[in-house]
This record gives sequence, C-alpha cells and structure tokens, in this order.
Amino acid sequence: MSDIEQIDHIQPEQDELDNPMRIILVTDHNQTSTEEEEESKDEKITKETKYQVENEMEEILLDQIQTFTHMNEFFDSFDSDIAYPNEGHIKYEVGSDGLVVIIVDSKKLKDEVMKFIEKYDLDCEEVKKDEEEQSSKKKRKD
Repeated sequence: MSDIEQIDHIQPEQDELDNPMRIILVTDHNQTSTEEEEESKDEKITKETKYQVENEMEEILLDQIQTFTHMNEFFDSFDSDIAYPNEGHIKYEVGSDGLVVIIVDSKKLKDEVMKFIEKYDLDCEEVKKDEEEQSSKKKRKD
C-alpha cells in the first residue's frame, strides 16, 4: 500500500478568501490588431494610442463567492463554458486574495463573460435562498 493520501476533495483548513471574489474584466482590442511590419514608427504609435483609448475595463464584485472552494467551483464552470471554447482569445489570473483579472480580445467575448458571470451570480443567490428556506423550515419543525 502507498503512504500517499488522496487529497482530491479535502477542504483546506483556511478556506475563506481575504475578500469576496472580485473580477477586473479587461477588453484588450490590441490583442486582435494585426499591424504590418512595413509601417513607419509614427503610424504604429498612432495606432497604439488609438487602441489604448478603445480598451475597456469593468469591475465586478461577486459577494456570493467567499471561499476557495466556491472559487474553484466557479472556475470549473467558467473554464468549460467560456475559457476552453475561446482558448487563445482569453487569459485570466487568479490571486489568492480573491482578485481575478480576465483579459479578452473582443467586445463579443466580453459580453459572453459578463453574461456568464451574471447568470452564475444569480444561480448562487438562488441556492443561498433555498438553503436559508430549508434551514428556517428545519427550525420550525424543531
């Protein structure tokens, strides 16, 4: 027998995030731009300045996600629904403090991400309400 324990579903001792999960969603139009090598430096600088103005940033607070376990569940779903199908057009970095930075390369993908996050947040709220109702029903029975 092996001395190695299976740790797949062990909840960490300190599962709480320092802060509720928050997402900075950046639309980086510069990722999709293709500039020809032959353009002069002045034209490139003008184009880069133009793209910087077009980049967008949104901040989203997800109060329902306050543990690493819930954050992992979010990203399991996010990866399968959004990240994997759009590989090469999306990047994200997850911090241990609950801050997530997501960078997308188009407005269409930004809208998909926003829609996914809103739906996920609503689903979490419904689950929380259901749990509270179940808890209050148990208290009434006792």
